[in-house]
Amino acid sequence: MEDLEEKMWLRVKKYLRFLCFVPFLRMVAVCNNLAFSNTNEKSDIDLFIIAKAGRLFLVRILVTGILHVLGVRRHDDKVAGRFCLSFFVDDSFLDLSPIAIENDVYLKIWIKTLIPVIDDGVGRNFLAANSWIRADFEDFLITLKEPIFVYHKTNLKISLEWFLNGKFGNFLENFLKKWQKKRARSKMHKIGDSAGILINDHILKFHNFDRRQEYRGLWQAKFRDSKISLEKFRTLIPN
Repeated sequence: MEDLEEKMWLRVKKYLRFLCFVPFLRMVAVCNNLAFSNTNEKSDIDLFIIAKAGRLFLVRILVTGILHVLGVRRHDDKVAGRFCLSFFVDDSFLDLSPIAIENDVYLKIWIKTLIPVIDDGVGRNFLAANSWIRADFEDFLITLKEPIFVYHKTNLKISLEWFLNGKFGNFLENFLKKWQKKRARSKMHKIGDSAGILINDHILKFHNFDRRQEYRGLWQAKFRDSKISLEKFRTLIPN
């Protein structure tokens, strides 16, 4: 599996550098299986993305469009080795405790294992906002690694943010918000209660199946109230 993970990280470095130019994009981090070092031939590459408040829907459409044009976005039955864009928040919604379920082992390990690819410094604020998870871990240490790409604002990004920061940007954001909310509600209705779909002005979470209750049950059956570690958590993940 080490060779497979290495290939996935090469894809991260090859393709996600194009996101450095996206206006109002503050952080991109790898999460879930690749961050857990638990991949197989069918695995995709999950991303967590933080946008500037007021431009969440614009960032999502730009990131989705770029990775789709590059032919590496997960969609339909095209999954393995592709980028899954299922979790976006803006920088006014960094504390994820409002979306946590009781004893949310999965969310806590998910936060702790995030690996930043692009980060303008908001990652530190994200960790500070989620310091509520610290006491649940064996080592108490909650840190982010240095991002893969050194963050700096290019002239292109500065120009795009200037152009999209005013009335036109507001109009575009509101249009995209209405369109994406309508599509999300339609998808939620089709999938039903098992979905982990959340969509409002500050968070876009598109998980067809929310398995956090399942992992909570597995954890409590095996480890009860013991402190969390990635090594323990990995024993719960199906091969």
